[in-house]
Amino acid sequence: MNDNFSTTLVKAQQIKDYIKKQENGCTLTEIAKNVKLNKTTTYRLLQTLVTLKDLIKVNRRYYLNQYFNANYLPVGWLASRIVQPLVNKYELSAFLGMPFNQQLVITQVIAFEKRLNDFHQLGKAQAFNTSAMGKCALAFMNQTVQTDVLTRTKLQTQTKNSLTDQNSLAYSLQIIKDQGYALDDEEVELENRYLAVPVFDKNEQLVGTLGVLGTKTTLQRRKINKLVHDLQIASSQLTGQIFNN
Repeated sequence: MNDNFSTTLVKAQQIKDYIKKQENGCTLTEIAKNVKLNKTTTYRLLQTLVTLKDLIKVNRRYYLNQYFNANYLPVGWLASRIVQPLVNKYELSAFLGMPFNQQLVITQVIAFEKRLNDFHQLGKAQAFNTSAMGKCALAFMNQTVQTDVLTRTKLQTQTKNSLTDQNSLAYSLQIIKDQGYALDDEEVELENRYLAVPVFDKNEQLVGTLGVLGTKTTLQRRKINKLVHDLQIASSQLTGQIFNN
C-alpha cells in the first residue's frame, strides 16, 4: 500500500457514505456495526467530522450537514455576542433553533447564570406544534413548505396545553404571523413560558427562530412588548452580521 495512503480518511469517508443513505440519521452504534469499526474509533471519527462541520448531531443521531438546507443558521461567538445582553438584561435563557426533519432543533443555548440546566436543551428536537419556537418557525415558513410540513407531521402532545388540533394550530399560526412573534404558556414544560421571533436570511427567507425561556414569574406578560422589540432587533442583527458579511 502506498505510504501516503490514509486509512483514517478512508474510514471517515465510509462513515459519511453510510450516513448519506440514512434519511433519518443514525446512531453511533448503528454506524459502528454497519461500517464494521469499533465504537471507540467510530466515536472519535464522528466527533472529528462534527467539528469539521461535515456532520450534524441531533438527539444522538448523526446527519450529513448537507441535509440542513443551504440557509443553515450559523451559531457561535457572533450569536452569543448579539444575544448575551438580552440574557443579562431580562435574566432569561436564550435559544437559537432551526427547522430540520419535520422538527425544530435547538442549535445554540445562551443560558442565564441561574438557569444553567437550560444548556441541556442543546441539540434537542421539538415538535413544531409544542413550543413557541416551533410554531414561530411554522408561521413564517414559505406557505408551500408549511403546508407540506403540516401534512406530513403528526401533531404531538408535550403537555396538556399543547395544540394538537389542526384548525386551532392554523388559527394560532396566523396570529403569530400577524403579530410577529410566538408565545406559549406551559406548552413545553409546566410553569415555563417561551417567547420567540423569526430569524431571516438576507432574502427574507426563514432560517430559524430566536427564543427566550423563563418561568411565568420571570417572563411576565407586562414585559412582552419590550422583550419582543429587543428580540426583533437582535434577530435583525443576526441577519445583517452573519448573512451580509
